[in-house]
Amino acid sequence: YEWDEVHPVILAMSTYSTVHLQKEDASVYPKLAGVLEELALLQKNSMEDEYENLLSFGREELQADSENFRTQRSNLDMHVRRADSTAVSLLADSYLDCAFVNDFYGKTGYNFDTETGRELQITDVVLDMSRIPKLVLAELSSHMWSGEVYSESAVADYFRDTAKEDLAWTLDYNGVTFYFGAGSLAEEGFGSLTATIP
Repeated sequence: YEWDEVHPVILAMSTYSTVHLQKEDASVYPKLAGVLEELALLQKNSMEDEYENLLSFGREELQADSENFRTQRSNLDMHVRRADSTAVSLLADSYLDCAFVNDFYGKTGYNFDTETGRELQITDVVLDMSRIPKLVLAELSSHMWSGEVYSESAVADYFRDTAKEDLAWTLDYNGVTFYFGAGSLAEEGFGSLTATIP
């Protein structure tokens, strides 16, 4: 974080985490270790660039309206959803708050074959994607009344209109989890939704 020199406020605050293999695991799975190092470096550079932008934007906002100034914030949490000899699955959970610009929340899944380090596609894991919309709808409906949250066709429309490579998912120990951003299936105010399919 960085303080403004004149005003007693924090201009910007940014936190992030990255995932790496431990030394002994990296020697067993060198290709995966290399892929994770590349991903971590990409995320580090992206977050540091974003932080510089937040500082610049924060200085402008503070000069324009010091009384209503809010600290500019960004955050990237990396969660390990699975890590074994079959697959490594990571969830990137992002948050960006730029004062008067709409806040941004996003989730991205990274799924890798442990042996080769190859990034897995959803069709590598789910061989029959035609069943997924109904299973996701049933899972979501078991936790909420879908009539008020999203239309009956919203889930099927989402999977029909979203390219397979654009789906946010992780391969967990108990199944596949799909992540839906705010506004993807329901009104923005309902936030993000998650469904785990065994």
